[in-house]
Amino acid sequence: MASPRWIKIGLALCVVTAPAWAHRPVSAAKQAHRLVLYRALSGATGITEGHGPRVVYDLFDPNCPYCHILYERLRGLIKPYHLTIHEIPVAYLTPTSIGKAAALLEASDRRAALRAAQAHYSWKTGGSIAPRRPTTAVRRELAYNLKLDTRIVGFPLVPILIYQKTDGTIRIVNSGAPPTWALKQMLAGIKQ
Repeated sequence: MASPRWIKIGLALCVVTAPAWAHRPVSAAKQAHRLVLYRALSGATGITEGHGPRVVYDLFDPNCPYCHILYERLRGLIKPYHLTIHEIPVAYLTPTSIGKAAALLEASDRRAALRAAQAHYSWKTGGSIAPRRPTTAVRRELAYNLKLDTRIVGFPLVPILIYQKTDGTIRIVNSGAPPTWALKQMLAGIKQ
Protein backbone atom coordinates (compact mmCIF):
# COMPACT_ATOMS: atom_id res chain seq x y z
CA MET A 1 0.00 0.00 0.00
CA ALA A 2 1.23 3.49 -0.85
CA SER A 3 2.37 5.45 2.14
CA PRO A 4 0.60 8.76 2.86
CA ARG A 5 3.99 10.49 2.51
CA TRP A 6 4.33 9.35 -1.12
CA ILE A 7 0.81 10.45 -1.91
CA LYS A 8 1.44 13.90 -0.38
CA ILE A 9 4.66 14.28 -2.38
CA GLY A 10 2.84 13.29 -5.57
CA LEU A 11 0.01 15.71 -4.90
CA ALA A 12 2.48 18.51 -4.30
CA LEU A 13 4.23 17.75 -7.60
CA CYS A 14 0.90 17.75 -9.44
CA VAL A 15 0.10 21.34 -8.54
CA VAL A 16 3.39 23.22 -8.72
CA THR A 17 2.73 24.98 -12.00
CA ALA A 18 0.36 27.69 -13.20
CA PRO A 19 -3.03 26.65 -14.54
CA ALA A 20 -2.93 25.33 -18.11
CA TRP A 21 -5.60 27.71 -19.25
CA ALA A 22 -3.35 30.65 -18.26
CA HIS A 23 -1.61 30.60 -21.66
CA ARG A 24 1.94 31.87 -21.66
CA PRO A 25 3.79 32.77 -24.88
CA VAL A 26 6.59 30.38 -25.81
CA SER A 27 9.77 31.20 -27.74
CA ALA A 28 10.41 29.70 -31.18
CA ALA A 29 13.30 27.62 -29.79
CA LYS A 30 11.12 26.23 -27.02
CA GLN A 31 8.33 25.48 -29.51
CA ALA A 32 10.82 23.59 -31.74
CA HIS A 33 11.89 21.56 -28.69
CA ARG A 34 8.24 20.83 -27.88
CA LEU A 35 7.66 19.63 -31.44
CA VAL A 36 10.53 17.15 -31.13
CA LEU A 37 9.07 15.85 -27.85
CA TYR A 38 5.57 15.69 -29.33
CA ARG A 39 6.85 13.54 -32.19
CA ALA A 40 8.75 11.32 -29.74
CA LEU A 41 5.45 10.56 -27.98
CA SER A 42 4.43 8.40 -30.93
CA GLY A 43 7.13 5.96 -29.76
CA ALA A 44 5.72 5.77 -26.22
CA THR A 45 3.83 2.68 -25.13
CA GLY A 46 0.32 3.30 -23.92
CA ILE A 47 -3.39 2.72 -24.23
CA THR A 48 -5.56 4.42 -26.86
CA GLU A 49 -9.10 5.65 -26.23
CA GLY A 50 -11.28 7.00 -29.06
CA HIS A 51 -10.72 7.24 -32.79
CA GLY A 52 -11.18 10.92 -33.59
CA PRO A 53 -8.98 13.31 -35.58
CA ARG A 54 -8.06 15.40 -32.51
CA VAL A 55 -5.09 13.77 -30.76
CA VAL A 56 -4.16 14.23 -27.11
CA TYR A 57 -1.37 12.52 -25.16
CA ASP A 58 -2.06 12.04 -21.44
CA LEU A 59 0.91 11.02 -19.29
CA PHE A 60 -0.34 9.51 -16.04
CA ASP A 61 0.60 7.43 -13.03
CA PRO A 62 -1.85 4.66 -12.05
CA ASN A 63 -1.82 5.91 -8.44
CA CYS A 64 -2.20 9.65 -9.13
CA PRO A 65 -5.51 11.12 -7.89
CA TYR A 66 -5.33 14.09 -10.29
CA CYS A 67 -4.68 11.67 -13.17
CA HIS A 68 -7.83 9.79 -12.17
CA ILE A 69 -9.90 12.99 -12.12
CA LEU A 70 -8.50 14.02 -15.51
CA TYR A 71 -9.21 10.56 -16.95
CA GLU A 72 -12.85 10.78 -15.82
CA ARG A 73 -13.28 14.28 -17.25
CA LEU A 74 -11.68 13.40 -20.60
CA ARG A 75 -13.73 10.21 -21.08
CA GLY A 76 -16.92 12.24 -21.33
CA LEU A 77 -15.35 14.48 -23.98
CA ILE A 78 -14.06 11.80 -26.38
CA LYS A 79 -17.17 11.60 -28.57
CA PRO A 80 -18.28 15.25 -28.57
CA TYR A 81 -14.75 16.48 -29.39
CA HIS A 82 -13.82 13.58 -31.71
CA LEU A 83 -10.75 12.70 -29.66
CA THR A 84 -8.06 10.08 -29.78
CA ILE A 85 -6.41 10.00 -26.36
CA HIS A 86 -3.14 8.16 -25.94
CA GLU A 87 -2.88 7.28 -22.25
CA ILE A 88 0.86 6.95 -21.55
CA PRO A 89 1.67 5.37 -18.18
CA VAL A 90 4.69 6.57 -16.27
CA ALA A 91 5.45 4.94 -12.98
CA TYR A 92 7.20 6.85 -10.24
CA LEU A 93 4.66 8.23 -7.80
CA THR A 94 4.42 5.33 -5.30
CA PRO A 95 6.17 2.00 -4.76
CA THR A 96 3.27 0.15 -6.49
CA SER A 97 3.18 2.41 -9.55
CA ILE A 98 5.59 0.32 -11.65
CA GLY A 99 3.70 -2.90 -10.94
CA LYS A 100 0.33 -1.33 -11.73
CA ALA A 101 1.62 0.26 -14.94
CA ALA A 102 3.12 -3.10 -15.91
CA ALA A 103 -0.21 -4.82 -15.28
CA LEU A 104 -1.93 -2.31 -17.57
CA LEU A 105 0.62 -2.71 -20.36
CA GLU A 106 0.76 -6.50 -20.08
CA ALA A 107 -3.03 -6.96 -20.05
CA SER A 108 -4.52 -8.81 -23.02
CA ASP A 109 -6.99 -5.91 -23.37
CA ARG A 110 -5.19 -2.78 -22.18
CA ARG A 111 -8.17 -0.50 -22.65
CA ALA A 112 -10.46 -2.75 -20.58
CA ALA A 113 -7.77 -3.02 -17.88
CA LEU A 114 -7.39 0.77 -17.72
CA ARG A 115 -11.14 1.31 -17.59
CA ALA A 116 -11.52 -1.23 -14.77
CA ALA A 117 -8.59 0.23 -12.80
CA GLN A 118 -10.07 3.72 -13.11
CA ALA A 119 -13.66 2.61 -12.42
CA HIS A 120 -12.58 1.21 -9.05
CA TYR A 121 -9.98 3.85 -8.21
CA SER A 122 -9.31 4.22 -4.48
CA TRP A 123 -8.22 7.50 -2.94
CA LYS A 124 -6.11 5.48 -0.48
CA THR A 125 -4.42 2.98 -2.78
CA GLY A 126 -4.75 4.44 -6.29
CA GLY A 127 -5.68 2.40 -9.35
CA SER A 128 -7.38 -0.86 -8.48
CA ILE A 129 -5.36 -3.09 -10.78
CA ALA A 130 -3.15 -5.61 -9.00
CA PRO A 131 0.56 -4.85 -9.46
CA ARG A 132 2.67 -7.27 -11.52
CA ARG A 133 6.35 -7.73 -11.80
CA PRO A 134 7.19 -6.08 -15.14
CA THR A 135 8.91 -7.99 -17.89
CA THR A 136 12.19 -6.62 -19.19
CA ALA A 137 10.42 -5.26 -22.27
CA VAL A 138 7.77 -3.45 -20.20
CA ARG A 139 10.40 -2.08 -17.83
CA ARG A 140 12.18 -0.63 -20.89
CA GLU A 141 8.90 0.85 -22.22
CA LEU A 142 8.11 2.46 -18.87
CA ALA A 143 11.64 3.88 -18.69
CA TYR A 144 11.12 5.47 -22.13
CA ASN A 145 7.76 6.92 -21.03
CA LEU A 146 9.25 8.35 -17.84
CA LYS A 147 12.21 9.81 -19.71
CA LEU A 148 9.80 11.63 -22.04
CA ASP A 149 7.74 12.83 -19.08
CA THR A 150 10.88 14.22 -17.44
CA ARG A 151 12.13 15.87 -20.65
CA ILE A 152 8.79 17.58 -21.20
CA VAL A 153 8.74 19.57 -17.94
CA GLY A 154 12.24 19.03 -16.52
CA PHE A 155 11.31 16.60 -13.74
CA PRO A 156 8.79 13.76 -13.27
CA LEU A 157 5.27 15.15 -13.16
CA VAL A 158 1.76 13.85 -13.75
CA PRO A 159 -0.70 14.36 -15.22
CA ILE A 160 0.57 16.00 -18.39
CA LEU A 161 -1.58 16.64 -21.45
CA ILE A 162 0.16 17.37 -24.74
CA TYR A 163 -1.54 18.31 -27.99
CA GLN A 164 -1.02 20.30 -31.18
CA LYS A 165 -3.17 23.38 -31.68
CA THR A 166 -4.72 24.37 -34.98
CA ASP A 167 -1.90 26.93 -35.51
CA GLY A 168 0.68 24.11 -35.24
CA THR A 169 2.01 25.03 -31.80
CA ILE A 170 2.43 22.33 -29.19
CA ARG A 171 0.69 22.89 -25.86
CA ILE A 172 1.74 21.22 -22.64
CA VAL A 173 -0.81 21.23 -19.83
CA ASN A 174 0.76 20.28 -16.52
CA SER A 175 -1.49 21.68 -13.85
CA GLY A 176 -3.36 18.78 -12.33
CA ALA A 177 -6.88 18.16 -13.56
CA PRO A 178 -8.24 21.28 -15.27
CA PRO A 179 -11.96 21.85 -14.84
CA THR A 180 -14.22 20.55 -17.61
CA TRP A 181 -14.87 24.04 -19.00
CA ALA A 182 -11.11 24.60 -19.43
CA LEU A 183 -10.68 21.19 -21.07
CA LYS A 184 -13.48 22.01 -23.53
CA GLN A 185 -11.72 25.27 -24.42
CA MET A 186 -8.42 23.47 -24.96
CA LEU A 187 -9.93 20.61 -26.96
CA ALA A 188 -11.79 22.95 -29.30
CA GLY A 189 -8.42 24.36 -30.40
CA ILE A 190 -6.76 21.03 -31.24
CA LYS A 191 -5.53 20.43 -34.76
CA GLN A 192 -7.67 17.94 -36.65
